[in-house]
Parts: sequence; structure tokens; C-alpha cells
Amino acid sequence: MLRLGDAERLELRGRVATQILRGAEAADQMTVRVVEVAPEIAGETARPLHVHDGVGEFIWILKGAGTLHCSDGLVPAESGDGIYIPPGESHKIVPRGAEPLHLLCFFPTGDIAARTRE
Repeated sequence: MLRLGDAERLELRGRVATQILRGAEAADQMTVRVVEVAPEIAGETARPLHVHDGVGEFIWILKGAGTLHCSDGLVPAESGDGIYIPPGESHKIVPRGAEPLHLLCFFPTGDIAARTRE
């Protein structure tokens, strides 16, 4: 049984991730995070693109609307949309407007932090 209150909270650049499944909990096969992405603030340095080495990412947008920055350019996405990011592709997703974006993110590795770089 997974409980959100028992999950690890990660303060990441421009976002907060609640890591609900990872590592030994998933036989080192999967990481699942609920992520809240803050809007970028004009005049501040924007969060850079990041990449996951050797693993893809599936993002399900739970709430809000955003823009995915990736090799295909700028791709609009909104609540209910699913996005697959192939291994090694630089990307980020940012909210459109003043409201945060809420995501559910799946990674096929028990330790996504070790495979992520900005």
C-alpha cells in the first residue's frame, strides 16, 4: 500500500516532486513521482532542459495546461494528456499561465536521480 503522506518530498529546481515509488520498493525497476511545476517568473533564470540517460519518461498531466519544450519544439499539453519522452531527449514542461502544473511521472528505473542531468 502506498500513501502520499509517506512519500519522499524532493525540492527540485522549479518544481516539487513527491516520490511515491522508487528503488527497492519497486524491485529497482520503477520510479513514480507526483510533480508540481511552478510557473516561470519573468526576469528570473528559467529552469534548463534536462535529460534522462538510458531511460524514457511517461508524463500524465493531472491538472493544468503547459508547454513541453523538446526536440519537436514547443508542444502544448493539458489535463488528461499523456506524453512519452524517449531516453536521452532533452526536455522540460512548464505551465501556461499563473497556475502550477500537476503531473504524474513514470520512469523505468529505481533511481531516476542517478540518470538525470541538466
